[in-house]
Order: sequence, then C-alpha cells, then structure tokens
Amino acid sequence: MPSAVVVRRMRERSQSPPPPAGEFDSARRTRPRLEEEGERGRGGKGRAAKPSSPGGGSGSASREWVRIAEGEEDRGRGRGGMEGREGTAAALPDDLLLEVFKRLPPVTDIVRCAAVCRRWRLLVSGAGGLPAPPPYFGFFRNYGPSPLPPFVPTAGVGLYLGALPVSRACGALLVDCRGRRLLLRELGAGSARELKLLVCDPLRKTSVLLPSRFVAGHQVACCALLPGEGTAFRVVVVLFGAAPAHFDILVYSSAASAWEPATGVLGKSLNPRQGPTVVIGDVVYKLQSDDKYIMAVDAAEMTLSAVPLPNTGMLLYSGNHWIGKTGEGRLCFFALREQLVLAKWVLESPGKWVERPAVDLRVLMEPATVGDLSLMKLSAKISDQLRGCKLVSFGGFCEGTGALFFVMADWVVALDLTTRKFVRLWRNTDELRPLGDVFPVEMMVWPPARLNDL
Repeated sequence: MPSAVVVRRMRERSQSPPPPAGEFDSARRTRPRLEEEGERGRGGKGRAAKPSSPGGGSGSASREWVRIAEGEEDRGRGRGGMEGREGTAAALPDDLLLEVFKRLPPVTDIVRCAAVCRRWRLLVSGAGGLPAPPPYFGFFRNYGPSPLPPFVPTAGVGLYLGALPVSRACGALLVDCRGRRLLLRELGAGSARELKLLVCDPLRKTSVLLPSRFVAGHQVACCALLPGEGTAFRVVVVLFGAAPAHFDILVYSSAASAWEPATGVLGKSLNPRQGPTVVIGDVVYKLQSDDKYIMAVDAAEMTLSAVPLPNTGMLLYSGNHWIGKTGEGRLCFFALREQLVLAKWVLESPGKWVERPAVDLRVLMEPATVGDLSLMKLSAKISDQLRGCKLVSFGGFCEGTGALFFVMADWVVALDLTTRKFVRLWRNTDELRPLGDVFPVEMMVWPPARLNDL
C-alpha cells in the first residue's frame, strides 16, 4: 500500500471537526519546538501510594525494618517518629545494615528497603553483593469488572490509578503504555461519538486530560503515546472515515495543548484492527494482524503508509505474532511457531526483512525460573487445546528493556532477549476472565525513589 498524500493540514485549538478534504495547502508549516510542559493542567501531584506489604517468610522481617526506618525518617523531618525506638536504625552502621539487606531473600524486599528513606536508598544503590534489581515495577492490565486497569506489582511497590479524574460509572480502558506513562480512553455513554483520552504518570501521580474529539462516523484505528523530553509528550490518533479509503490523523502536543489534524485518501479501504504499537523516532508502527501489514504513521510529516509483513512461511493469526524494536532502533517482527520456536525478522531497509536465528523457548524454560511450566504441555496452536495443551501467546513488548511478554497457560512470563532468560511474573486465578495484553512499567532508575518524594 503506497504512502497516502496529506491533502490538508492545519493547527486548531477549537473542538470543530477537521476541514473538508477538497482544499489543498502544500506550504510547509513550521512547528514550535516542544518545550517542557509546566505543572498547569496536569492535575497536581496527588497522594502517593504506599509500598505493598511483602509476602513470604521474610515479609515480616522486612516490614519491621521498613517500619523502623520510616520512624527514623520521621524523626529527621521533625514529625516525632516512633517513640521507644530512638536510635534503633540510626545507630546501626552501614555495614550492619547491608548484612541485614543481604539476608532478605526476595529481591522485592530490597526494593522496599530502597524506597524507605534517602539513607537506605543511597546505601542500596552503592552496595555490592545484593541481588540485581528487577527490571519492572510490574504491569497494568485491562480487567472487565474494574473501572480502572488494575496494577500487578512484581517488585514490591504498588501503583494505583484511583486518583484519576475518571468517573467510576464510566471507567477507562488502557490503550498504550510507554516510558512509564499510560494512555487511557474513557468509556461510558457517548464514548462511541466522542474520543476522551487521558495521559498519566502512575509513579508521579500526575495526569493530563486531553481535549475531547468528536469521532462519530469514524473508527479509531490507532492510539499511541510518544514520550518526549522531560514531561513533554505527544499522542497520535488515526481515524478511518465513513467515506471509502478516507483517513484522519490527529496529533496532540503537550507543549501546545492542542490537536493538529491532517486528512487524506488511502489506496484502498481498510478496517481498523487490534494490534500492538511500537514507536521509533517520530513514526508509530501498529500491527494490523488480520490484514497482514504494519501501519506506519509519521507524527512529524502527518502521513500514513504501510509496511508489508515478512514472508514467514506459516499461518498467522491473532496472538502468534508481534512487533518490537531492536536496541539500534530498527523495527522487528516476531512469530511463534507451534513447537514454541520464536522466529524474528528485522527491517534492515524499506521493504527488506532479514531473518535472524530462531530461539527454542523450550530450551530456555528452566524449572528454577518458570516452575511447573517447564513440564506442562504448551502450544502456540489454538486447536491443540483439544489435545490437552495450554495455549501460549504474545502478551506485550517492553521498549525500554527490549523484553517480550508471553501469556503461558494462566501465567505472565517475561523473556529478556539479551540474556535469553525467562522470568515467571504472575498467575491469573480468575478462570472466567483469561489474560490479554499486559502493559509493563519499567524500573529504569535504580534504586527506586521514595514515591511521595517524587
């Protein structure tokens, strides 16, 4: 499918619909440079979430040390602290504290200790012999009964969206996650006619409610979040119009607090499909699973084009293929063969896919990291469920760490493509609602800062 021609582009600050496609303006417009957005319009800092309570045998010990340290920090801030424990934690030298930290087996307990106070955080960050930090705080997921996407903590620090300015009667759906920010769409009455999007930072407890857009008669084909420098960001929306082969591109800039629309005509009619997105520079790539191509949206040039899928030699259906990007910033395509063999292609140049060596996932599934999944009958073929196999499908791709997430049976499993190590993260116990896509929140900074200091 050739690149579409943009027939009109303009900047608008009102809520009026885009202009008719008959007018043409080919003059190149100069956009203002994206500056950091101020605090205005982000909803304030709010109240930070407290770290969740630890589990397991060492949990009581870690809770006790966290409680003592919180009293130490309170005393340092002049709030009284915990009576009867004067000097308990402050009197311990650093080497003894490190010995205590080393005796907390779960890595999540180390994360909790690093999030208690500045002294512990600096101590953990420069200490040797401690376990490596987990790469993720956890992940969000869309869950039907919940009005807001719940968070699954995997590092001992809980993140919650209860303070978002979203009506509980309506709820919100998570549509994208990138750079520790979330893009949500508000649901409820009128959501089919009006597009209401919200960008939030669950770590800093800040949010930005975007100006709503009237989308009646259009289908939303893509919603993607593009993080910028500091607090700046952009949001890209692609709409397929009621007219055949007609599309609209909307780009919201946090610096301008406004939408910029463009409209054009495609070479053929297309239907919007669900699929993952990847951002490389100013271009958003979205996998159109059933149509066998990858949509490419240039947020700077306001153009729409398509990238054909590589010749995989296998049947592609929803869940057995995904997209991501390499550490060098190249688009890559993953396919999961029935024997749990992960195939990978990298887009070296326009239209040229190069296949990389395949990876046998069965060989990487060690019992120490995946437990009984290593002995379970698993298959990527849906029909194999009739033979007693548990289904394996893609669940997500983390652009910050380059890790792939899989849904194996009722488990969420992460695969580090660099070290080729599996990590079993969480098990879904709700059999009535199977797992779908997951949206990981990367750690990225070690040690983690105390949440209410952010």
